[in-house]
Amino acid sequence: MFEQIMQLVQQHAQEAVVNNPEVPNENNEAVMQEAGSSITNGLQNLLSGGELNALFQGGSVASGNPALQNISGNFISSITQKFGISSEAASGIAASAIPNVINSIQNMGNSSGGMQQVLSNLTSGNANLGSIANSIGSKLGMDKDGDGDVDFDDLKKLF
Repeated sequence: MFEQIMQLVQQHAQEAVVNNPEVPNENNEAVMQEAGSSITNGLQNLLSGGELNALFQGGSVASGNPALQNISGNFISSITQKFGISSEAASGIAASAIPNVINSIQNMGNSSGGMQQVLSNLTSGNANLGSIANSIGSKLGMDKDGDGDVDFDDLKKLF
């Protein structure tokens, strides 16, 4: 999944990073890696907190979405600290990359079985994350089919 997110970051952040005089050329790839990591970690945190639907509700992800703002804020903080990029430049990079990547992930999810694959990839290799999501999701009424667990069938009904 990280590789897919990185491909999306490359598509959507290339211009904002490479053509940005505040980002030294030797840091271009590292800044894009940070964007990919911030998005992946943000999605995993939303999933484990039972809040993933807050990001993917409705149509495209709006810039005022709190979950999106949190992911962008973490990215901005990271690249300002690690690379000395001004917060203004970092905000510009985040604004041009993060929402577009998230919307592309949502579009992947709208394809047949796509969101199931996205969620599967986010939880792969970490059974604990899946059990946390299941536990929290059940308590939040996300068990849409009433079978006692929150699984992909329930999540598909949310979207």
